[in-house]
Parts: sequence; structure tokens; C-alpha cells
Amino acid sequence: MADASARPFADALYGAAEAAGRLEAVNRDLALVCGAVAENRDLARVLFNPAFAAEAKRRILQQMVADGEPLISGFLDVLVDHGRLALLADAQEAFADRYGREQRELAVVLTTAVPIDDAQAEGLRARLATATGQTVTIRRTVDESIIGGVVLRVRDLLVDASVRRRLDGLRTTLMNVKLPAGGEA
Repeated sequence: MADASARPFADALYGAAEAAGRLEAVNRDLALVCGAVAENRDLARVLFNPAFAAEAKRRILQQMVADGEPLISGFLDVLVDHGRLALLADAQEAFADRYGREQRELAVVLTTAVPIDDAQAEGLRARLATATGQTVTIRRTVDESIIGGVVLRVRDLLVDASVRRRLDGLRTTLMNVKLPAGGEA
């Protein structure tokens, strides 16, 4: 999470949603709001611009969530009231992370240098599910710059078993090796 100050807001929303028995709906609607803001640059410019009045931001947000989960409406009001609307994406991430932990869900981002097939991804997913005892979902990405191997991101944990990391480590080691001077070799 980029900004830890979003966690108290996310925790407060989580507590309210849990007490109301509406965790799933809140998780879903909060993700939808964040997705809409992320996809619409004009909307984001207005909402995150301090020159726009808080009341104007509130009206826009209330129109967006009019038919959605009422707790989201209140949550957005709190962010606007405290001048913390910029924490929206980080709060959504913190909420979703806690929701996933409580539901025993583990979201894994798998990065490879070349696309892997469904069978390979399913094999990895099954091994991770067995090892963790959680429901595992894998989102696959491709990054040719890692050259080979894999990079796994699980919540705040990064497992980098890429060729690029190994080469970088070797380069660092070679740069720090003290070579003997002259005929000492």
C-alpha cells in the first residue's frame, strides 16, 4: 500500500460493513468506484483537485454510488469531509487485502518473461493452495525484462526468482570483489 494513513479509514469501513453483514457488497462496490475513478481521467482530475469545492466532489460521488451500497456513500463523504479523497485507491486496496485475508483468499501476481499456459498456471495455483490452505487466484503478467524465471507477488511479499535478479546479484558481487594488485595473483 502506498499510503499507510489510508488503513484507519479502510479498517473503519471494514468494521461497519462487518457489523452490517455487508462485507461482500462493500468490497465489490468500493472496487467499482475505484475502478471508475481510475479509468476516467477527467473524473480523477476533478475529484483530486483541491481547487474544486468539497460539496461539488460530494455531489459527483453521490451520483456515482446512488444505487449502490449505502456504506460506500458514507465512506466517500468521510474522505471528502477530511480532505482525504486522495486516499481512496489505497483505502480500497487495504480493504480488499483485509477482506481477502478474512475470507482466506490469496491473490498472487505471477510475472514471467514469456506467457505461460493455463496448465502451468493451474499447477502453480494448486501447489500454492495446498501449501497455504487458502483459496488462491493467480493474475498472470509478462515482463520480458526479467529474462527468465518467475516473480511472485503475494500481498506485501515479493519472491523474485528471475534471471535478471540473479544477473544483478552477480554484477554487484563482481563489482565489489577486491582483485589482487600486480603479480599477487
